[in-house]
Amino acid sequence: MTPSELERKALRLEALVETKIVREHGMIPMFVRASDYELPTAEDYIGAYRHRHLKGKTEEELGMPPMHVWRAWENTATDTAYYVAAMAYKYRCTGESKDLAICRRTFGALKFIYNLTAGKGERGRLCKPYGGVWSNQSSGDQTQCVSWGLAAYRGIAPPDDLDAYNTMITEAAEYNVRTGYIEPHGYFGWTPRMLWDAIFGDGKWSKIDWSHGVIFVTQLLLAWQASGNARFLQEGERWYAACGVAKRPGGGPQRDLYLGALLMELDPFHHEIWRSMMHGVFAALPSRLLPDGTTASHIGRSAIDAMGCAAAQRWFPDVDMTSVARCILEKLDEDTFRFVRPGEKPAWAGADDTLDQWAIESKLIDGDSLTAWLAAYWEGRWRGYW
Repeated sequence: MTPSELERKALRLEALVETKIVREHGMIPMFVRASDYELPTAEDYIGAYRHRHLKGKTEEELGMPPMHVWRAWENTATDTAYYVAAMAYKYRCTGESKDLAICRRTFGALKFIYNLTAGKGERGRLCKPYGGVWSNQSSGDQTQCVSWGLAAYRGIAPPDDLDAYNTMITEAAEYNVRTGYIEPHGYFGWTPRMLWDAIFGDGKWSKIDWSHGVIFVTQLLLAWQASGNARFLQEGERWYAACGVAKRPGGGPQRDLYLGALLMELDPFHHEIWRSMMHGVFAALPSRLLPDGTTASHIGRSAIDAMGCAAAQRWFPDVDMTSVARCILEKLDEDTFRFVRPGEKPAWAGADDTLDQWAIESKLIDGDSLTAWLAAYWEGRWRGYW
């Protein structure tokens, strides 16, 4: 694609979000039907697989809405945050007031989600807003995405939004410190005790590694930056001590690139950790890509890899991350912004699951893929990569 062709594609995908996908308060759901861009229904999910994290329990037993609701809205905070980042970088490119207005509206959606829990006395907790309302579910992967999206907006935020950002990022870090980085409501069928045992192991955090560490160190450093409170730096040192500073970290393969790039800015004194993290993930990326720009698992979420490449490239002047990102951007589109590849089961499917049970999610556009594509394009455009 020529630069102008790639830009036209970006504008077309943005129009898709704006006219078909964005919901109340500016929130962006994780799944909409590819056929009509409507939210999936209970009928769509008849006979669907049972999610492994339910641990054999029903949604009713866990206080959750039906599957078609929670799946559609599960990563709403994530996708809304990615879109904040996308439009923040677009505004840096264009300087147009309409782009800043979309940023502000989308940031307002994150404030709305934040206030769902604040209204229940859980200040700092960011729930998964199933159906656009409070839920008892949250997760660390949501924390990482929202922290990154907010950080991308911080540099262009008008004063009142910047004040709100400072409050949100500080209170979110305080909440996680207070709750010991374990969701007090549990996670699907996982109880808080089960989460503690699986993630930390004991009071010495003997099981912890950078897979969780990068999430919370990022948030703690942003909170220190926003508040000046040295307590957040001290808490970050607990993570450095537990996860180790001399070994190559083993974080999540998609988060490592974009969080690593942000951590290079926030804490250059530990740049050897972040560079190792980013380089290790990128080195394996080209071999994972398929000819259509997808990967075998998390099919269209290779867009998150492209987003990471666009963020990390500036720290690796001798490594060509840009070409990989551009390949992904050129090839992904509506037919491959999917969570599940049509006609296949994902690698994490249960042994007894059938293709029919997973078919519904191959028919849905995945918001993680779409909004990450836009974030990748506009950051790369701003940095002069295409």
